[in-house]
Amino acid sequence: MLKRIIDFFLNRRFQISTIVLLFVSFIIFTKSSHPVIRHLEIWAGDVLAPVKEPVVWFRDLMETRETNEILSRRLIHLSQEVSRFASLADENKRLKSMLDFKEQSEYNLLSALVLSEGIHKSVNSLLLNRGEKDSVQVNDPIMNVDGVIGKIFYTGESTSLAQLLIDPNSRLSVRIEPSGAKGILQWYGGNRFLITDIPNTMTVQPGNLVVTSGMSDIYPGDLPVGVVRELSPAPDGFTHIVYGDFLVNFNQIREVFIILK
Repeated sequence: MLKRIIDFFLNRRFQISTIVLLFVSFIIFTKSSHPVIRHLEIWAGDVLAPVKEPVVWFRDLMETRETNEILSRRLIHLSQEVSRFASLADENKRLKSMLDFKEQSEYNLLSALVLSEGIHKSVNSLLLNRGEKDSVQVNDPIMNVDGVIGKIFYTGESTSLAQLLIDPNSRLSVRIEPSGAKGILQWYGGNRFLITDIPNTMTVQPGNLVVTSGMSDIYPGDLPVGVVRELSPAPDGFTHIVYGDFLVNFNQIREVFIILK
């Protein structure tokens, strides 16, 4: 029996030696304070450092890039929110101004939304969401809180088209305050106008207010139109040509009032 045990160990001495060495190695490695472990750690660090540093750098770079992307998305979202709130604040302010204007006006005003620019290429116009069912008629004046915009020139059942003062064919009888000088206003390009037939005996200065004259069958008198910027002598020698700016910004019209008869 003893012989068999001895033969067993002798025949498997290599395997047993390997197991013993592995066990001893395991014990050594689990003792982190062992000098052998410290030497191995230092050696491994020296060998792996040139490889590990780029890996760590790349990992940090990817984490930084991911963080930047997250922050960028949040910044875009916050910018959109700020823009939306600013737009709502502007709209609220604009609608409040319209409400106050309507309550203080002596005219029968009907509010209307601008749906789009008019499709008539020959007329500079706007399509409005009010029509015959709202008592809108041809030649009804339109304006906003800033001043005169134009007049209705076509009506449908629920929509209408308004000709703007910046249409080349538009003409408007106006008066310049405080002198009371009267003339005919027409578009001069952009947001500017000119007024002809102003007698050179009348005192007109830059900054004077231009209003409707009241001599038209379409527009009531004293509606604000624009401001005088400059004037020059007309070729006839007896009148001035007055140049000015409209009070209405025709590029930013969203809501209007229709003055109903």
